[in-house]
Amino acid sequence: MPRKKLIRTHLFPYHVTTRTINQDWFDISLYEVWRIALYSLKLAHKVYPIELISFVLMSNHYHLLLKTPNSNLDLFMYEFNKKFAQILLKRSKRTNRVFGNRYKWCLIQNQTYLYNCYRYIYQNPIRAKIVQSAENYPFSTLHYLVNNKEFPVPIIDYFGFKDEYALSWLNQNLETSEEQAIKNAFRYSILNSLKIRKTRSPLIKSTPY
Repeated sequence: MPRKKLIRTHLFPYHVTTRTINQDWFDISLYEVWRIALYSLKLAHKVYPIELISFVLMSNHYHLLLKTPNSNLDLFMYEFNKKFAQILLKRSKRTNRVFGNRYKWCLIQNQTYLYNCYRYIYQNPIRAKIVQSAENYPFSTLHYLVNNKEFPVPIIDYFGFKDEYALSWLNQNLETSEEQAIKNAFRYSILNSLKIRKTRSPLIKSTPY
């Protein structure tokens, strides 16, 4: 299948994901992988600044929700994955690649989809039965927001996750059809007209777009 052409924009957020080769688990502890990921994210952000909305690291993949002020998602992702993989290879003493295929992306132009994608990303550790509440998972930007911990890259907090209602909304299960729509979204370039159940969301502190 040919690689889809990147749509460059600074106006709308991207949902991005990358998996390890053969979907194998990382060879070192996830705590160490997380530290490497944050260091690599910081370095890539210095070269190609982003507006980070959410970031979650799992045992064999990660999810990013971000905007690119300079319309250069490809440059940022190349820099981030390159540094991330280089350090992981050195620490784990692997001889082959860390990540499998090139990162997958989808541009979000639908506000309801943005809300559901936001929840989908943070609910990854819940679906994996690692935690019962998304804010308790240590390898995510949400954990840093809720616990007022410093993160190496500024996080855009649209939803104000110091609020119990916002956290309750975030942990509300998505319907199967909504999850599938998000997974299928990577086949396309733009998501702006999904038939997704509209759920009540917390007040947004600032307009996402």
